[in-house]
Amino acid sequence: MIPVIASQVGLLLGLLALGLVALSLARQIGVLHERTAPVGGLLQKARQEAAKVDRIDLDAVRVATAAGFAGPLRQLCKGRAIALLFVSEECAVCKSLLLSYEAALGRYEALPLVLVGGAASSDLGSFAELHGLRPDRVLASSELAVALQVMQTPTLVLLDPDGRLLERVRLRGPTHLTRAATRLAEAA
Repeated sequence: MIPVIASQVGLLLGLLALGLVALSLARQIGVLHERTAPVGGLLQKARQEAAKVDRIDLDAVRVATAAGFAGPLRQLCKGRAIALLFVSEECAVCKSLLLSYEAALGRYEALPLVLVGGAASSDLGSFAELHGLRPDRVLASSELAVALQVMQTPTLVLLDPDGRLLERVRLRGPTHLTRAATRLAEAA
């Protein structure tokens, strides 16, 4: 009889402990929800603001290429539309795009397709060499990402010769890059 009573008491204590754990987890979820709600709102507001960008000043935005060019974006454009592929070194999808990027460079010579990263210009040459990229088509400019309000990588942006934003596409993979580059080359 004593073992049955002991097991009943143990079961009751275990049930109470489980209830306390469930209540504390529910409280933590509520606190977490309160803390992250403003961030979600800020991100949504930032995305809405990014949608409002329709033009940048090509003379004001300075860029640096791995080939050694440093100056305003207008000089890099040379009076033509330009496609900018924004990438990040930590982004796995961005890394998978590098081969498709080189293929697109050969196909769309008339449309300058430039890889944009946030790396320091001193790291840019080694990055281009490591991935076998043309140094004149690799540039670093966090200023450009801010001006165009690029929130995620990889993102492909098409600017006309006057700096008007024609299209902004968030890429999902190499085939998406090929389709987007084709569409952008036709639009330019």
